[in-house]
Order: sequence, then C-alpha cells, then structure tokens
Amino acid sequence: MSLAQIAESSRAQASEEIRRFRWRFPLLLVCLLATLTWQVVMRVNAPAADTPLSLFLVLYVGSFLPYGLACALIFCTPAPRGRQRWLELGAILLSGLLMRALFLPLEPNLSRDSWRYLWDARVTLLGYSPYVYAPFDPHFAHIRDFILANSRFRTAPSIYPPVAQGIYLLSYLLAPSNLPFLKGIFVLMDLVSCGGIAYLLARRDGDWSRCILYAWCPLPIIEFALQGHVDASTVMFCVLAVVCAQGNWRGSRVATGLFIALATLTKIYPILLLLVLMRRRDWAMLLTCVLTIFLAYVPYLILGHGQVLGFFSTYASEQQPNAGPVYLILVKLQTLIPNPLAAKLLFYASELVVMGGVALGILWMRWRKRISVEASVLVLYGAVFAVSSHIFPWYVPTLLPWITLLFPIAWRSERRTLSIGLAALVACYFAFATLGGYFAHTTPDWNLYYLLAYLLPLLLLACAAVLARWRHRRISGKGILAATPSTSKHTS
Repeated sequence: MSLAQIAESSRAQASEEIRRFRWRFPLLLVCLLATLTWQVVMRVNAPAADTPLSLFLVLYVGSFLPYGLACALIFCTPAPRGRQRWLELGAILLSGLLMRALFLPLEPNLSRDSWRYLWDARVTLLGYSPYVYAPFDPHFAHIRDFILANSRFRTAPSIYPPVAQGIYLLSYLLAPSNLPFLKGIFVLMDLVSCGGIAYLLARRDGDWSRCILYAWCPLPIIEFALQGHVDASTVMFCVLAVVCAQGNWRGSRVATGLFIALATLTKIYPILLLLVLMRRRDWAMLLTCVLTIFLAYVPYLILGHGQVLGFFSTYASEQQPNAGPVYLILVKLQTLIPNPLAAKLLFYASELVVMGGVALGILWMRWRKRISVEASVLVLYGAVFAVSSHIFPWYVPTLLPWITLLFPIAWRSERRTLSIGLAALVACYFAFATLGGYFAHTTPDWNLYYLLAYLLPLLLLACAAVLARWRHRRISGKGILAATPSTSKHTS
C-alpha cells in the first residue's frame, strides 16, 4: 500500500470516528445542564458561616457525579475538528466562568482565610508589616470592624508571601473592604489557568476540551470562587511558567523565571519548578527568579526591620491531624525518642532526606529526559504534600493541571500505558478525597480519613509501579527474543 493510500485510509478512519461521536457536543450540553442545576442547588443551600454545614458538604461531594460524567464523555470520545473544536472549548470555558460567578456574592462558609487577606492589605496600607503585627495589636484598635470579626488567627502575624500580599493590596485599592471583588480576581486567574491548560493540551496535539477536568471541577469552583483562597493565583502562575517554558520566542526563559518567582511568592513550594524547567546553563531564568523574589521581599524587610517569616515557622511545625502521611509517621517516631532536641533534629533531617531525595531524582531524570514536565511537577508537589503539616482541600487543585495532561485517552489504540493512567487517576482521587477532611474535623478519629485519602492511594500507586515494571521487563524480553534469531543467523 502506498503512502497516499495509507494517508487516505487514516483520514477516512478519523472521519468515521468523528461521525460515530457526533453526539458528543449535545451530550456535553446535557452534562452542562445537570452540572449547572446541581451548582444552583448548592448555592441555594449554602449556609452562612458558623452554621450547620452537613447538607452543603453532602451536596459538595455529590457535585462530583455530574462533573465526572462530563469528564468521562470528553476523555472517552475523539476530539472534534474545525469550528466544533472551538465551539466546544468556548462552551466549557464560559460555563466554567458561570459556575464560578454563581458563588461570588456569597460569604465564605468553610474557611475564613479570605477575610484575613483584606485585613493584611489594610495593615500594609497603614504602613505596618503584616509579618510583624497581629490583628489584635493595639495599633489597630481604631480600625477593628467586620473584617476583623470575620477573620481568624487574630493573635498571629500573616504567613502569606509578598505577591499574595500584592494581590490583596490591588483588590483593596480598587474596591476597599470588598470581598466579592477580591474573589472575582481569583476567578479571573482561575480562567487564565483553564486557558493555559487548553493551550498546553493543544501543543501536545491533545483534545483541548480535556481542560474540563479543571474548568468544571467542584474543588477550584468552591474553594476559589466561594471560599476565596489565594491558591488560585499559585495555580495560574505555575501553569503560565510551564507555558512560557514551552516557547522558543525571545525572552521566554526570562518569562519562565519570572512566573516561577511569582508562584513562589504566593506559596513557597512552586520554587521546585526550577528543578523541572531549568536547562543546563539557564542563567537568565535562574537570575530572573532569584532577583524577583529578592526585590519582592525588600519592602517588607524594610517595614518589618528584617522580619518577613511572620507566623510561617509556627504554622509549618504545627502537629495537625490533616498533615501528610510522611509527616504523621515522623511524628509517631518522634515520640519514641526521649531526647526532645534529638527527636526534633531527626524529624527535620528525615523530612529533608525525603524531599531532597525526590528532588534529586526528578532533576536527574529531567536532565536525562526520562520523565515529562507534568509527571515531574506531579511527583514533586505530591512529595511536598506528603511531608506537609497541613493538607487542606484548597491546596490540592494545584495537582489538577498536571493530572489533566497525564490522563490517557481511552478511545485511542495508541493510548499511554495503563500504569501512567492509573497513577494519574490515583492523584485525581487523592485530590478529591481531601474533602473528607471537612467531615473528619467534626470527629476525634481520623483513621477512616487516613485509610481513604492516604493508604488506598499509596497501595494503588504501588500497583501502578509494579505494572510499569512488569511492562518494562516484558518489552525488554520481547526485544531480546527478537534480536536473538538475527544474531544467530549472523554468527552462523
């Protein structure tokens, strides 16, 4: 068969697949209607803060059902072509915006963090460092109002890095004391993340509509649009850093370093992106990142007379039941050592060994081109959560962009290995399982949460690793068997 005939046969097969699944867009609209209906029910039943939340939490968990059906439709059918591709992507992004806009006017009910953001902005505008002065400081007795009343940790200084503080300041300058406006900024950032994920999918010749995994996910919708967490900015800057790293245009390396720095200045852990995206002798990116971080801290170094950590060191060392699995194991081991100083040193040394080992392994594999960008980010961020003293549901949406890029395509015969798909599915399950923390907070026993959120994913990841190893040995064995006859013939 000639090359022209093969190409013609491939085009005919692709057209037939598209005709077979021409009902994908109508079914997507049905899923959209079901998802929006569920979101409206959640909005109507969203209680005020400090009131019973049981019904809302049940609806929150149940919202993953219509969302999951929509994701299954997109991932299990071939992508449309031409104008329909743009139509489908536009419908997903616009509906994602609508789902978020539904919750913007409501006050947060699961977390009070976003009120603290406004308070930090107010403190900075008064000329004080939020890393030094707690809200109950006597300096602020004249400005205590509903923002302070709704805030928490009122006896502790802030923990949020400078770019996060800059976002709070921008919101406060444009709309003072207006929480829905600040949450609107986070929603816009979240939509940029959706667009960036779609762009990365397009660069990989994937289905753009797979960004639905993030765009319609209840986690970012509720945690960013309703609760108003700053993590939306972290996700956006991380995605933009990877987008810039894919480009070859002039200044792309500088832009990559800038976005890594901006992400790090909203949360600390994105500094690990340097290990994933840095090339050999990539001085422009490294210098831009380091210089941006330094310059961002200069104003707060001046305001706080050198104190910029605030409450962070205390927060990072708190022993809470929602800590990561490695952290929990180390806490148990720490109690077996009678010397408190030795126990603390062993604790921090063990965490450093775990994170350092993972980081060095990823760096080695990246330089040898044995692991993809998305897999590297997912492993590193997973290691951060494993050693973290807190894992809240609003932390884990940072995993979703990389899960989206790793998920296999079920309908293709040349789909990725089952082990990679299983690992991505486990990471997705872990992100959703962290919602169990909301239920576990009302009970003294967290063992069921640990079983479902930690032990089960670890066992499934072990299965994925065994499956990958088995497949590798099988392929290697086939290669040896295939090479043996030709070698024997040559020898004879």
